Amino acid sequence: MVFFTGLPASGKSFLLRQQISIAISLGRRVHIMRWDTGLAAFQTEDILESYPDVSDGTHPLVRRAAGLWGRRALARWLVENTDPTDMIVGEVPIIGNRFSEFIQVQPDQVEPTLASEETTFIYPVPTKSLRADLEAIRRSTFANPKHPDEARDAPPPTMELAWRLTCAKAVELGLVSKVDTHSPYEEAIYVRFFEHLLQHRNAVRIAVDTIYSDAGSAHDLNANIMELSASPNEVQRAVAEVEAAFTVQEVVRDVENWYQV
Repeated sequence: MVFFTGLPASGKSFLLRQQISIAISLGRRVHIMRWDTGLAAFQTEDILESYPDVSDGTHPLVRRAAGLWGRRALARWLVENTDPTDMIVGEVPIIGNRFSEFIQVQPDQVEPTLASEETTFIYPVPTKSLRADLEAIRRSTFANPKHPDEARDAPPPTMELAWRLTCAKAVELGLVSKVDTHSPYEEAIYVRFFEHLLQHRNAVRIAVDTIYSDAGSAHDLNANIMELSASPNEVQRAVAEVEAAFTVQEVVRDVENWYQV
């Protein structure tokens, strides 16, 4: 399994696309798993009526339920796909409890594989100047999407919030000295924070300094790729389990501690 993680507008989707292309060229059978697609199954009219979006995005209970489903989906995939050519390529933002369950040590059947050398978490680290360019591109593609999936990208306010959270949590954890949460992007802060988040996983950092202007949309994936998504029954089951185990207030507190690994 290969998961791309990191800040919004850091190059995750582009690298995921390239990884898929390379894997297929080598004869691998690829499944993909993306937070945006996984979450979409939970954004039904009934669920959104009970748990509407909040100031920083999706309601915490919905995020928690999507994460619960995500780990179980990985466990089931491992049981059902045992051929050595099978692989999962995923996009897991982590920040703000967006599949952050994938980096947390949990006593379940998928943990040994998530913690092993068979699984890699890759986080792209753009240079400061490139990050500014990527942010500008995100604002443009979100306002005028050229691919349906671009409309589901983290909107500019969420992109900016993710950086503020990175700064705030890095300071809270003592990873960096005090820094203004409205400070511009700094590679060192980003790297130290993700080193913390991925301390229990096989992690690889990729320096990013180039934009491929003729590469097309990062969401143009091979049409034959199979994507993991939750069925209506799986959605109902995950939401019901979270509701039975926690009050809404407890879920909110739990989700607020997404960076505690």
